[in-house]
Amino acid sequence: MDVLSEAERRRPLNELHGSRFEEGHDTGTISLPRPFKQKIKDGIVALSLANLCFANAWFTILYDEDKGYFNKLPIQTSSTLALLVNILWLAALVWLGIRVWRRFRNRLLHFTLHLAFLALLLVPLDFVRHQIFHISDNRVALFFQQPVVMICSVVLLALMVWQHRRAARAAGVLVAILSPLALSVLVKILLLLLGVMHLKQADYEPVLPPLAPVHEGQPRVIWIIFDCTDYRVAFENRPAGVQLPEFDRMRGESLFCTNACSPHSSTKSSMPALISGRRISSVGIANASDLNVQVADTGADTTWQKLPSVFAEARALGVNTALVGWYHPYDRILGKGLNYCSWYPFPLFEPARAKTFSHAMWREIGCIPWSWHIRRIFIGVCHDGLRDSLSLVTNNVYGLTLLHLPPPHTPGVYLPEKDQFTFWGMPRKIGYLRNLALADKELGQIRRAMEASGQWDKTWLIISADHSLGATTFGQPDTRVPFIVKPPGANEAITYSPKINTIVTHDLILAILRGEITGQRALVPWLDEHGKPLPTTVIGALD
Repeated sequence: MDVLSEAERRRPLNELHGSRFEEGHDTGTISLPRPFKQKIKDGIVALSLANLCFANAWFTILYDEDKGYFNKLPIQTSSTLALLVNILWLAALVWLGIRVWRRFRNRLLHFTLHLAFLALLLVPLDFVRHQIFHISDNRVALFFQQPVVMICSVVLLALMVWQHRRAARAAGVLVAILSPLALSVLVKILLLLLGVMHLKQADYEPVLPPLAPVHEGQPRVIWIIFDCTDYRVAFENRPAGVQLPEFDRMRGESLFCTNACSPHSSTKSSMPALISGRRISSVGIANASDLNVQVADTGADTTWQKLPSVFAEARALGVNTALVGWYHPYDRILGKGLNYCSWYPFPLFEPARAKTFSHAMWREIGCIPWSWHIRRIFIGVCHDGLRDSLSLVTNNVYGLTLLHLPPPHTPGVYLPEKDQFTFWGMPRKIGYLRNLALADKELGQIRRAMEASGQWDKTWLIISADHSLGATTFGQPDTRVPFIVKPPGANEAITYSPKINTIVTHDLILAILRGEITGQRALVPWLDEHGKPLPTTVIGALD
């Protein structure tokens, strides 16, 4: 905020205006009246602040470094126009607030407006925190829980309240300095709206092949991946108070592996390995519809689309395939091998896009309280993914179905004791354990739906994870994940202790579909022969 000097504020308004007009006359130039200049300056500050408040929205829309790979919705006119309108209405609101501050001399009003101005700056600070420095909510919470930090924060807050006028003035200068950023954002929005500029994104909608006839006696496999399920936390060293009745029930009627490791430490790398059955040493984004991968066994560079796919191989056997997932654009990559596909983007990659103008406006406004907004979207992904899954597991048209479901992946959004979702934040450890209970609940819903439709005793069920928790939240890192195989019909509990890598799932599914494995007794000898232990490859950060 640009503040007038005390002398100027005490002088009559008409005297100030007259002196400024005379100032232009004396110099022989035609200058704008000082009040008009001030309104322009206030407008620049207001526009810059509004732009900073919507940084989460325009950053994920206008500056996509991932070539559109993680996005499902294309950037349409509805989103860019909504972004322009949002920035302008907030700028107008801030400008009006500044004008009110200048017009009225009430101290309480000035105090309130100063604090409101400073509070709005918390939004761009939060943007820098998570988008630039990638500091999680949990780390921030732990930082501010330290006694020294709490005392310093209280002192700093008191100082800002005491010197609110100076603090607001300094903040106004900083916001004005950042005004060129607002100009660049608005120019880019206008260029997109006019069609002069285009962003990298998927430029086609995959067309999935039609269903094939279902053959009598054809085996049926449901493959469930609960994202980031850690074997140690879920089974071996389960914390007290965490109840997972559905997982425990599955353990009592299935082959249960105690030393199964995932092929990689992240979703980005592990899912291509699991679906292709090939070891991958590195991955990178090729374009909006593919990944560059390096095959570990040969060192060959290729893409995910060119690798084998358990779905394409299943279709070659005459089996219809389906997939419900999140994170990866499965339909664009595996479309030729899938008869049905629905997937949802990771909330961090697509928080602001929408199909309609009004919906885009609300999603962009939601990006201001960033953490709440992301948790709200994550809850929606969990709801939608389960809904799609329940419609597939009861449909015997599909002989192979993959369900890649979000829980127990964080952020924590579930309250087991109340059986309800929440968008309020929680510590990472507690959030993970509560989401683990959510995964157990979803497994129970899938079981009951299949039992009601008569499909439970006719279906092979494979339950695993793409990677473990991998962090030191619960002690030393552990690469083990659950690996549970339930054949059709009644079965007994079998504990399988040899080390295996879950990359074997690809071959196991095809062996079942070809009729090479027909029951529980054939599982152990097959795993002894094919389940060769392989090290988990760590590629980048966990996701």
